[in-house]
Amino acid sequence: MKTKSPVYIHLGEAVENPPVGSSHWFGYPDLPPDVEIPQIEEGGESYALTLVCQINLSELPLQPAQKGLLLFFADIAYYGGHWDEPSIGSDISDNRVCRVVYVPAEKMGTLVSCREYFFEQDEPKSIGLTFNRDKPTLAEPELQLFGRTDHLEWEDWPSPCEGWQLLLMMDSMSGADYSYNFIDWGVLCFLIECEALERNDFSNVRTLILST
Repeated sequence: MKTKSPVYIHLGEAVENPPVGSSHWFGYPDLPPDVEIPQIEEGGESYALTLVCQINLSELPLQPAQKGLLLFFADIAYYGGHWDEPSIGSDISDNRVCRVVYVPAEKMGTLVSCREYFFEQDEPKSIGLTFNRDKPTLAEPELQLFGRTDHLEWEDWPSPCEGWQLLLMMDSMSGADYSYNFIDWGVLCFLIECEALERNDFSNVRTLILST
């Protein structure tokens, strides 16, 4: 996957049961049976990271066209009002609190919904997505793949992520069954090394929150 030009994400309607492998914000992840839902351990207990979104690469306006699925997970429960302490803040995070799972094209046919895993948890409903090169209007949340963000006040990302690429940006946002406020209405950024992005290696993604 080779791209640095921004792709903007636009929210559609809530979808109760989106097709397996389709793009959506929130909801439940679709994973191959041999891939576990990313989790984090805190205080001797483990819990699943929140699915921020899953992106079907074939739906993106990329040249050359791409195939496969990207799933973004992060420990953002605090910003949704569910925990006492945040694990992601204004400094670069470690890679325990955020994960990106890449499902290559040849494994797309093995995807299954993980809805049953969350039977005791109320996750926000899935929201359908569209993608283009047009910046969101002022009435829309800023959701973006790749490119650069105007929220970054410096020439480069903080250490140790100098020269890295923005992979995904999530704005503070609220809806019928969710509300996320990232440090005074900031944005959550997923970062990746450029060389790692080119070889589809998402094993060392980091996060931070930018708030101006």
